[in-house]
Amino acid sequence: MVKLACRSKKDLDSLPEALAAKAKEFIRRLDRDPSQRKRLVGPLRDKRSARLGWSHRIIYKASEGQIIVLTISPRRDAYR
Repeated sequence: MVKLACRSKKDLDSLPEALAAKAKEFIRRLDRDPSQRKRLVGPLRDKRSARLGWSHRIIYKASEGQIIVLTISPRRDAYR
């Protein structure tokens, strides 16, 4: 089951329409295969990252059947 954090809901609402549609589709597919994107390292080691076009990233956490989308941010801010 995929859950959206409060931050990611705000991020999703602020995205341009085309990017928001792409993000929603990715979130729907995430439930089927949560390990489909790259693992992060360092301070973000328990999280995963997915590209959303050239400019944005989706950061999420997958553990024990539960998936939480943490943020949908521009690439320059996503890993801070």
